[in-house]
Amino acid sequence: MKKNKFVTVLSLILFLFCTVYMDLVAQNNYSIDITGAKYEVQRGHLDLGGSNTKGETIGLNSFYLERNGKPFIPVIGEFHFSRYPHQYWDEQLKKMKAGGITVVATYVFWNMHEFKEGKFDWSGDLDVRRFTELCAKNGLEVLMRIGPFAHGEIRNGGLPDWLYGRPIDVRSNDQVYLYYVNRLYQQIGQQLKGLLFKDGGPVVGVQLENEYQHSTAPWGFTYQDAPKERTVAGRDKKIIQDGVGINNMGNEFADVGRDHMKTLKKLAIDAGLVAPIYTATGWGFATIVEKGSIPVMAGYAYPFWTAGNSPSPFYLFKNIHQKPDYSPVSYDVNLYPSLAAELGTGMAVTYSRRPRVRGESFLPMMVRTVGSGTNGLGFYMYHGGTTPSIGNYFFTEGAGLHNKSYDYQAPIGEFGNVSSGYYPLKLMNYFLKSYGNDLAPLYPILPLTNDNIKETNTTTLRYSVRGDGDKGYLFMHNFQDHLDMKDLPGLKINVVTKSGMITFPETGIFTLKAGSSAIFPFNVNYDGIAIRMATVQPFCSFSNNNKKYNVMLSVDGIAPEIILKGKMKVNGIKTLMREGNTVIICSAEKINEFEINGVLFLVLPDSEAKKAYLIGESNNQKLVVSNALVLDNGEKTTLVSNNQEQIDFYTFPASTNVTSVEGKLTKSKLVFKNSSAWRVSVPKVDTGIKLVQADNSHFVIKAGTMDLSKVNDLFITFDYRGDRGICMMNGELQTDDLYTSKPWTIGLKRYQEVLKTTDMYFYFMPMQKDAPYLSYLDKEVLPDFGDKKSFLEIKQPQLSVEYKVNVVLSNK
Repeated sequence: MKKNKFVTVLSLILFLFCTVYMDLVAQNNYSIDITGAKYEVQRGHLDLGGSNTKGETIGLNSFYLERNGKPFIPVIGEFHFSRYPHQYWDEQLKKMKAGGITVVATYVFWNMHEFKEGKFDWSGDLDVRRFTELCAKNGLEVLMRIGPFAHGEIRNGGLPDWLYGRPIDVRSNDQVYLYYVNRLYQQIGQQLKGLLFKDGGPVVGVQLENEYQHSTAPWGFTYQDAPKERTVAGRDKKIIQDGVGINNMGNEFADVGRDHMKTLKKLAIDAGLVAPIYTATGWGFATIVEKGSIPVMAGYAYPFWTAGNSPSPFYLFKNIHQKPDYSPVSYDVNLYPSLAAELGTGMAVTYSRRPRVRGESFLPMMVRTVGSGTNGLGFYMYHGGTTPSIGNYFFTEGAGLHNKSYDYQAPIGEFGNVSSGYYPLKLMNYFLKSYGNDLAPLYPILPLTNDNIKETNTTTLRYSVRGDGDKGYLFMHNFQDHLDMKDLPGLKINVVTKSGMITFPETGIFTLKAGSSAIFPFNVNYDGIAIRMATVQPFCSFSNNNKKYNVMLSVDGIAPEIILKGKMKVNGIKTLMREGNTVIICSAEKINEFEINGVLFLVLPDSEAKKAYLIGESNNQKLVVSNALVLDNGEKTTLVSNNQEQIDFYTFPASTNVTSVEGKLTKSKLVFKNSSAWRVSVPKVDTGIKLVQADNSHFVIKAGTMDLSKVNDLFITFDYRGDRGICMMNGELQTDDLYTSKPWTIGLKRYQEVLKTTDMYFYFMPMQKDAPYLSYLDKEVLPDFGDKKSFLEIKQPQLSVEYKVNVVLSNK
């Protein structure tokens, strides 16, 4: 009897185990059929596109952009020239290019250039022509956002103060308003003469207005507790909102709105602002130039204009071309490509709402957005800055925002300091720059499981495919804002194509770690090498001395393999045959180098790829890998390091001769066969700065003997817990920080001349127990107030020296 009970219990346990195991297997095995992928591309229906004096063309169809008849995907980074000292624009643009940016988007803020009516200023930090020329010098194209309304957290959204109170209906076809707008456009046209794409210049796009009939800004003239007055046409007051959002009301004034946008485009063209691409805000029922502009989209997972910390939908795959974010929209989605202009790589904060946007959130959003079908990636902001002021008259929007800082928690911060989000974002940017022509025509396909995933679902794999029925790319990520994700183990994905089923991985299973992402190719051809599938992610391709190179990266937790079609000879790495195909077995977490039919391949661990930079011109390009920031400076390569006097780097292919004027060079141990490794050393510098703590909330910088001639910059970082910090000099606010838990870093290079005769003051205010923003802060940084009403903690401030050294790489 006991034996029978034991057998019964054992059988029950085995049954339950098998049931749970089968459920897990079923849950972690995914399938997607892409054989029905199809998209009919329309051409010739849009009043867009153009050519230049060199015979080059930029055009578009209903699904993607084309350069000289071939698909491409622009990578757009926002950088406001007027928010950064002009002396340092060139270096900052080089940092953007190093990060994989191909197009710089920037605003022309009307109220800064025409502060006083009829008196335009295009000098110094407002020199839009010089900024555009520097973009061209660095091989970057430009999307010029000419307003008249900009927003951008600027006072009046960029409209001049002197418009306020006049009997003018702004942002409408009011003839007096259009007179002033035309005068502005004519001025911009004069500044950019000869720099438009048609003339061989870098300006390939012009954005008209911003968030038209969707959003607005408050006029700077207001009183405490008074109703907000808005920079909006009178008729549109009831349909606009704060920030980016969804409009479910529609727009009863759509016809007059479209007429206004059409009028703005005509004024721009008449002013000489002729470009192949015109853009206009497309989200939330905003109004565009019908068939005359591309409606651009946005995605902000950490907005300050909405209350709360709810998970957003911007990490869920979708067909973003057919169902844009912030839908419904005002246009026919079948007529235009999906082009992002404002994906939240950072966020401003207000006094009462302080979302912290961490760098690890950037890449998963882009994997989701590109995997959902967008064919243009735009980051707002990519480079932060400082909002100008005249004395203590501030150009900021107010309404609780920073008075000066526009750091935006961006990949490149307010003082040019690179944040943690800069490095993973490069993985996407470089991929699109090199392989975007292959990806752009491919249509997004979603698995059946996608319909059941909500923002709070942390157990179902988030993935999609972009394909044409046979070839394509598998996209996946394991991230959700405002939630803690867990590793997803035991995964296997079957992709059904017209030429058969492809399984990721071919043998075994994989784990997608929390926070990570991957893009895997299948049935692709890179430089004549037919790849059936790979569990490594394409990073970049280039040429050097008539030889082709492809660089890929391995993802932690996923065994790196490349399956070549048929039997092929591979030199330099272990291979085996599997079902008639050649399998390249890469070593995980190591650098793998091999050659196939004269094409060199390099597989880097994810951590190494984040440190890799592509430099040089076509057919003379190299990959430089270093912990330092690597900037392409023409014949020289600039290495920028933080507190490191010894900078290690290696190049692929090898550089047989490396020289440096500023630093001492020594050759290092070979990293792998076709590389060369070096160390460049610079002398340690004593900058002569003194930081004095006056009391528990005040610090003073005394820098009369400061010498930055042998360094690139000097940063001071305050890691504190409190309400806010301000930086004053000469009685004027220089910058400010509303506490989010991110350490506050200030660069001193721009102040070096003034600091010779003037002290710099820092003042910190304590956090109050009843502060309205506490719910936005991470629990681990919330203080224990106890019976106290306020709290302030300032750790020992850190000074860090940024070194810069130039090297010349050659094969001679």
